[in-house]
Amino acid sequence: MPWLRRFLPYFAVGLGFLGFQSAWLSLVGYHLGILTMFWLENGWERFRALRPVFHPGWAALAWISACLAGLLLYSGWDGLPLPGNVPAMLRQLGLTQTNWPWFIAYFSLVNPWLEETYWRSRPIALAKLPIADDFWFAGYHLLILVRFVPGGWLLLGVMILAGAAWFWRQVFRQTGSTFIPAVAHLLADFSILTAIYFRTVPA
Repeated sequence: MPWLRRFLPYFAVGLGFLGFQSAWLSLVGYHLGILTMFWLENGWERFRALRPVFHPGWAALAWISACLAGLLLYSGWDGLPLPGNVPAMLRQLGLTQTNWPWFIAYFSLVNPWLEETYWRSRPIALAKLPIADDFWFAGYHLLILVRFVPGGWLLLGVMILAGAAWFWRQVFRQTGSTFIPAVAHLLADFSILTAIYFRTVPA
């Protein structure tokens, strides 16, 4: 059911984020959808691709670049075409000063392992060139970004995310494991969300 596998993230994130105006519901719904697809496809064995395999060169490249994502976002925040009421918009999505740290923890510790298995553990992920799933993965993020940045920046965001998806697939292709990409994904999620937290939550 490739059409359902690709459509489901858009439905879950769109319903939670745009429909119910809840970052929490969007994230949990997305994760429940991923688990449902694993159940429907009997794809639990794909989690074996997460087995720890360490390659110093690929690990350093993937993990350092992932950390830079949040650092670049934090340092370049004032130059981005963001609305002036981002903190209020985030509160409307259920991200308050109290629960932001819990959201960052859940997002960072759970999301990378599910997403890397969902998007990048199939045989097609071993392709050298960009594939459709790179852009399907990047595309659902538009449902989140569209609230905060204008059109040209949306395209840039999709290209960056598709590039990250392609790069993480290449690490999987070279190492035979999604472990290094999953840790890189964790570091990217954590660094980006932490940058947003420190830029929007009063000290």
